[in-house]
Amino acid sequence: MYLEKIVKEGNPPRAQGTLRLSIKGDSEIQELFQQGATKALFPRHKNRLECIMINTSGGLTGGDEFLNSITCKDKSLLTLTTQGCERIYKSGDSTSALVENNIILKGSSSVWWLPQETIVFDQGRIKRKLKVEFSSKAEALIVEPIIFGRLAMGEISVSGHFDDMIEIKLDNKIIFFDRTYLSGNISKILKRPAVADGFLATALIIYKSQKAKSFLKTVRDRLNTRSGISLISDDFLVMRLLASTGYELRKMLVPIINEITDKNLPKTWSL
Repeated sequence: MYLEKIVKEGNPPRAQGTLRLSIKGDSEIQELFQQGATKALFPRHKNRLECIMINTSGGLTGGDEFLNSITCKDKSLLTLTTQGCERIYKSGDSTSALVENNIILKGSSSVWWLPQETIVFDQGRIKRKLKVEFSSKAEALIVEPIIFGRLAMGEISVSGHFDDMIEIKLDNKIIFFDRTYLSGNISKILKRPAVADGFLATALIIYKSQKAKSFLKTVRDRLNTRSGISLISDDFLVMRLLASTGYELRKMLVPIINEITDKNLPKTWSL
């Protein structure tokens, strides 16, 4: 299992959390299970079911374990977001926080995976995995923004461990795989021209939809010179954004999300 046990004797995990959510039909909740430090809130939304995932422990540190499993069926529509930015704090014992997110889309269902930024503090350690499985008619918008360092506080030198994997499957075949592995002096690695050329804020955007191709030009015009976009197929669009700060990243990211979602950015993004 991905969430392997790393707990040492006398050093229990700081926090654990589990969320299982299944929706069907016209976005009706079929199953909801929440445990430990993971809670889910469902604000009213006129078009889609919206779920705000909350980590009540206030952040992630070494030894934490979180597992989220989401299933959408039929023609259900779901937006998933977070209450705020997720912070990866210093690990006191050189272990990593473990996070696994699994999303299964059946029928003509749709998911917008829109967590706010993950902020990696100096000496933070995380191992994270996102797996998404599509049926041929399903649609998804997946956004993963990351900031290395507390830039607003002048923390621009970050060391630690960041292991992030994203796997996308269509009808049980892998169509996209991305892994970011940064260990040691992360800021020094990010300064390499072929890595991030010194930029400390980044985001990966994946859009799978019959409408993907129609957004290519509009979205491309919103990117800075360091960011890129690829139309892998007519219904599969991938973007990698790079910016100097979280603020500059949002200046690109928010208009792109609003463009694709027809201005349905979750309210928590503006709080």
